[in-house]
Amino acid sequence: MSGYTPDEKLRLQQLQQLRRRWLKDQELSAREPVLPPQRVWPMERFWNKFLRDQTPWKNVTKPYAIVQRKPRIFPGDTILETGEVIPPMKEFPDQHH
Repeated sequence: MSGYTPDEKLRLQQLQQLRRRWLKDQELSAREPVLPPQRVWPMERFWNKFLRDQTPWKNVTKPYAIVQRKPRIFPGDTILETGEVIPPMKEFPDQHH
């Protein structure tokens, strides 16, 4: 024998409806706030609204000015990837600093 009897089906349906109704009752709407509204000064209200605004020029988060440089290489240094050793610099006897 498989499946539920008509009484069991009715009972399951009633339980599902009750659960849905209970879950819906747990949700708070905007009309029933949990806490009383906080009194905010006009300037603070302005800044909160200004910072909440999603225009791109107000919400720049990428650090465009930070630049990463490659490390300097000096004679005698070893390159890790290839194992190559940087040769010494050439001498230029006819030129001065």
